[in-house]
Amino acid sequence: MLPSLVLLLTTGLGDSESAPISQIAKGEQLYHVAGCVGCHSPPGREHLSGGRDNPTLFGTFYAPNISSHEDGLAGWQEEDFFRAMREGRSPEGARYWPTFAYMAFTKMSDPDISALWAYLQSQPAVPGTVPENEPRYPDVGLRHWRMRAFDSGPLAADPEQSEQWNRGRYLVQAVGYCDQCHTPRRGTGVLKQRQYMGGGANPGKEEFHPNLTPDPSYGIPDWQAEDIARFLETGLKPDGTATRTDWVMHEKVEDSYSWWSWEDRLAIGVYLKSLPPVENDPQG
Repeated sequence: MLPSLVLLLTTGLGDSESAPISQIAKGEQLYHVAGCVGCHSPPGREHLSGGRDNPTLFGTFYAPNISSHEDGLAGWQEEDFFRAMREGRSPEGARYWPTFAYMAFTKMSDPDISALWAYLQSQPAVPGTVPENEPRYPDVGLRHWRMRAFDSGPLAADPEQSEQWNRGRYLVQAVGYCDQCHTPRRGTGVLKQRQYMGGGANPGKEEFHPNLTPDPSYGIPDWQAEDIARFLETGLKPDGTATRTDWVMHEKVEDSYSWWSWEDRLAIGVYLKSLPPVENDPQG
């Protein structure tokens, strides 16, 4: 999950033994669909032991061990976990760099954050240390970003839109944080909201995040909601071609988005199809 500092657990299983199995199962699904698995359980590492390097505009950050082992972040309480997710701060008040996607996770509902917490607490402690983070900017750059780009609090539903549309927006913005990759950024790391979902570069890699709006020149105007839902499950485009196996999206489909239900993937498609076209070439 979080490209940088993230979900933190208490020592041992805590109250997880009394947590409903359905809540733990829901938390496991969230661990996948929110992308936690890609950063904190990468190939070759123990589950939850971290270690994924994340090159970003802000520098290179290493996903930490988020198990209850002493190499991880033992001793946290649930309110500490909520503070990390909602406010992007440690128990001591230190600000996290946004490579931990708390700008998205702050929008998650209380029940979803609690379910994710229950799942993490249900997992065994594992050893594993990671390298020190390598921020490119001083702390003043982080303060500037927070003032411009971070608003704390859960995502409110739009009463003018359908339940399906609201579900799709929630999954895109709060859980999957698709907009954080598919919207261009300024040099300060702030999203260009006028080009929302218009695509962008992938720092440190020779790939790009496609324009997901209906723009006829650079977007996906011919994709239907069902095409988007099917792609998120299989990685196959409407023309039968597949996303490149060396690109991040291939990994995301396999490890994360395929965990969504068909109804949730379809809701994402409905939401994306409702967006205004953005004339932006993410490769340009």
